[in-house]
Amino acid sequence: MKMIDWLLVMVAVAASVFCVSCRNAEKVQPVPVRVMSYNVRHCCGSDQKVDIDRTVAAILREKPDFAGIQELDCRSPNRSDGVDQPAELGRLTGMHATFAAGIKYPNNGGYGVAVLSKEKPLSVVKLPLPGREPRILLLCEFKDFWFGTTHLSLQATNRVKSVEIIRKVVEECSSNKPVFLTGDWNASPESETLVEFRKFMTVLSKEKSRTFHGFKPYKPGSEHCIDYIAVSSPSASGLDVKDSYVVEDTVTSDHFPVVTAVLQK
Repeated sequence: MKMIDWLLVMVAVAASVFCVSCRNAEKVQPVPVRVMSYNVRHCCGSDQKVDIDRTVAAILREKPDFAGIQELDCRSPNRSDGVDQPAELGRLTGMHATFAAGIKYPNNGGYGVAVLSKEKPLSVVKLPLPGREPRILLLCEFKDFWFGTTHLSLQATNRVKSVEIIRKVVEECSSNKPVFLTGDWNASPESETLVEFRKFMTVLSKEKSRTFHGFKPYKPGSEHCIDYIAVSSPSASGLDVKDSYVVEDTVTSDHFPVVTAVLQK
């Protein structure tokens, strides 16, 4: 084969490979972002044993990109053997762990909420919320959005007051990025708390799901939804919910993990 013919063949092969690569690139579909909300009950399961490995397994099974975790101990001297649970969850899941204590412990620890994320936060907001048992809002800024979590008070009046505080922060943060908020809000879908939330947030998770089971078997009519995943309402129309479900794990915690997969349109 002459040199010129060989070169022409190589050019043709290269062009063919390039075209196939382009066609394959066109077929690549964007991957939804998987978001979780999970009240882990300080990693204490139905057997009343604190087992952080079991909690980690429950989280990893759902492969979240971002997870809002509630009821975590950080160096509790009594309840969880002094373990820094947020740090351990981060280490064992391979995710960044950001912790916010609603209740402070004397040894620089506390009891509160955490965000697990595959990305490192760009900035963090921690805002105290009212409650007989002190509560807190945790918001983490990432490249494309804010993601946060909270565990609201058992008292309805304090929940409504908390929503007003959260509203101001969300409206400020959502001026340039969507804000995802997860958590155990201790309120049913028809409650005043959710009525107030819906003035600025759109719930993405299934509101008719049973998210709190209290280690009790299911009975018809026992649906009890108090755990949610939501997004700032101005951004909701730009999102497509590809999947949304609860994981019926009655062993690891008294709440079910709540998972939603969202895709930007």
